[in-house]
Amino acid sequence: MFFNYSYATPSAFESTREHNSVDLAANERRPVRFHGKVKSSPFLIRVVLRALGEVIWSNHNYESWMNSVLDPVITVHPDRIFFEAFSQDQSAYAQVRLNPALFEPQGKITCGTTNIDFTAWLWAALAEMRSSRETWFRIDSGGFEIRTQDAGGRFEQKVEIPDSWVRGFLALQDAMAMPGTRLHCRPVDILAAIRYLKYGKSRLSPKALRYEFEPGEDAKIVLEPWEQEIPLKGTAHNYGESHRFRVWGRRRLRLLEPVLPFADSVDVYLKGRALPSFYVVSLPGIQFILGLSGWSAAEWSKPGGLSLTGAKGKPSAEIEKRTWDIIRKQTTVSARDLAKSLGCELPEANDALRYLCREGRAIYDLDTRKFRHRELFEDTPDLEKLFPPDLRSEKAEKFIADNLVEIQQCFIEEMKKVKKLHTPDGPVRREIVYRDWKVEGRAGDEESVMIKISDHGKIIFGTCGCAFFRDNILNQGPCEHMLALFEASSAQRVDRPVSTDAGDSRPPVINYELDEDHYDEEE
Repeated sequence: MFFNYSYATPSAFESTREHNSVDLAANERRPVRFHGKVKSSPFLIRVVLRALGEVIWSNHNYESWMNSVLDPVITVHPDRIFFEAFSQDQSAYAQVRLNPALFEPQGKITCGTTNIDFTAWLWAALAEMRSSRETWFRIDSGGFEIRTQDAGGRFEQKVEIPDSWVRGFLALQDAMAMPGTRLHCRPVDILAAIRYLKYGKSRLSPKALRYEFEPGEDAKIVLEPWEQEIPLKGTAHNYGESHRFRVWGRRRLRLLEPVLPFADSVDVYLKGRALPSFYVVSLPGIQFILGLSGWSAAEWSKPGGLSLTGAKGKPSAEIEKRTWDIIRKQTTVSARDLAKSLGCELPEANDALRYLCREGRAIYDLDTRKFRHRELFEDTPDLEKLFPPDLRSEKAEKFIADNLVEIQQCFIEEMKKVKKLHTPDGPVRREIVYRDWKVEGRAGDEESVMIKISDHGKIIFGTCGCAFFRDNILNQGPCEHMLALFEASSAQRVDRPVSTDAGDSRPPVINYELDEDHYDEEE
């Protein structure tokens, strides 16, 4: 997809002895306006905007960002101003929400959604904001007086964004509205997990992060492969039996580190094993939201990545039009209220709203559980191109719905190795358990289907008698029968501890800093 940006002037930051001025140039093609003097929390505004920049540039340099990533999106609503940005590797999403009560508005406010010129220079300059100075915050598509020599004036650019990037951004919006588990946590507990990962390094797999729930106990985080437990004190849950969620790419949590010391609370939203998770960090008048794909490789954003759990097909033309009219008029609406307005069932209303999320015309508010009007693009993207039908996943869903899947065997194949692991307190010896799952059964009209699943939850081997498997083996991915067996066996493939203590003896370390196992590969 091509995106056109037209800015009257670059964004600018001015800091004098008396005042700060943050001037964000908005895309002229989609004008918005908000001018206001900051009444409270200028320091926290600086912290969250710099944290937003950390997400944008966390995996690449400025030059590559200019050529391949959509400028950050800003939406001005009467009750909220929020920024959105997506990392280049498609694995992290950030949203900054500002309460308009933080500002003393000046002049006319023009609501809407647009892109802003948010450069690496501006991101670095925000570090100069000081609470001791009067701070002005301005968003305008009309441009600003250029105070910096050679800053330049009007500029336009046409950027081609890969379909995978757009698909990932839209799929993440839809994933917000998926049902899941919510945890109300203390910031210090999330920070403890981040600090342990920062100073305790491991190049060894498995390297997942597990959220564990035991009846009558607080939830906890378990860091693999150390099996280090981080209790989430006071975090209640409603699970009546043991339950676990496992996600990967955990070092991306470091993007929360700048804002956690100033937070009042953190709400964690877990959508399922290897599915996206969201962290809502609440500060006075501000929220910082970090969304992470279940894998740092962002495989969930590929076609079919959320096919068994994502929104269903396109609603009828009438339902879509009426839903769009209601959310555009009311700005925010819940699925339950929409169902009453449309006179339809709740699932149908929810699917219609989630479809708008996939089109980029709405966004889901995690805290209020309402859908909010937000037009991400000037023109609605071609969803059939971005999300082509996944016939194999659809057939697998039908097999499961029609009870045509039977699990005959589901067992573990294990291999154990004793390894040295580094922790913040020094090296320890642990016996690492490597597991694969072997599942045998029938699906659809195939009586003998077998798949082998890695501990990461990927099909790594399998056999089936269907024509698709005979023609392609696994070069084109698993067939519908394998997918059905994989999904049907998910409840039996329970995550377990990945290591046990191998004794207190510690081998001598002559030079700990140069020990090659000390250094961690990027997850």
